[in-house]
Amino acid sequence: MVSIGARKKNSSLGFCTKRVVVIVSALALLALGLQASSLIRSLEHDLLQHSFEKPMNATLSGAAVLTETNQIGTNDRIVGTGSDAMSEDQKENWKQKMDAWVYEPKNVNYFWKKMGDRPFQREFYSRLGKGNFNRILDVGARSYNKFCKDLINSTSVEYLQMEPNLPSDPSDLKNDGLFECYMNEVREKYPDQGSSFDLVIDFGVFGWKLVQNEFDDTKVKGYVNSVTWLLRDKGCWALKTDKGWVPNEGEFFDKHILPYFTMKDFDNHAYESGHSIKGGNFKFYFF
Repeated sequence: MVSIGARKKNSSLGFCTKRVVVIVSALALLALGLQASSLIRSLEHDLLQHSFEKPMNATLSGAAVLTETNQIGTNDRIVGTGSDAMSEDQKENWKQKMDAWVYEPKNVNYFWKKMGDRPFQREFYSRLGKGNFNRILDVGARSYNKFCKDLINSTSVEYLQMEPNLPSDPSDLKNDGLFECYMNEVREKYPDQGSSFDLVIDFGVFGWKLVQNEFDDTKVKGYVNSVTWLLRDKGCWALKTDKGWVPNEGEFFDKHILPYFTMKDFDNHAYESGHSIKGGNFKFYFF
């Protein structure tokens, strides 16, 4: 038989034990909360650094060109020629990696006003209709890029896009023609497109780390050569790079880009190469 005094003592011990368990549990939850908070902040930073974008995917392989107002006729589809640079399995693996980064903002107006480097891009596109750019190719097309043509706001500028993996609703796109292909095959598949662009805009593909992780020197050279082939004499390649896209940016430029391009300013010194946004998270170069 347990005495009343013993029961009270055991009860007190039990109560103390419960308090200890509760305190330890609370501390554990607090630690987990701090870790979760740190993880959330890390994810938010990573998403902001990449402007909540899907990489524009216009890099390795391709299929067709959809035109609206070119010399071939309204809404014609032209099937390209040439062999693919990747096997079907490789293409599928690449697509799955890219799909993991798809982001289609619900509030597109807010996205363009506030997120990442979009305020700068809004200013940049607005200048193009007043410049000497009669034919522009924009590498990459998501539904939120439908504002780009409106920002250019010029009936004399032909604005085309390159995107092999179209958004879920292609009717969201707004352009004067769509190259449904990857950059590295454009020369082989569309030999009539050489030396036909005054400006190639590359904001979110070549200068993005995930793309560069998939590239070796041969693919980098093929991409750069495709851009040079597309541009007319005195044409411009506008390139955005994300922080950390390559281990050493200067060495990369010296090895892969500057042998073929000269770094310069844009639109009569409106922007200098190396123009930095968000504390260096995004940089813009002009070649």
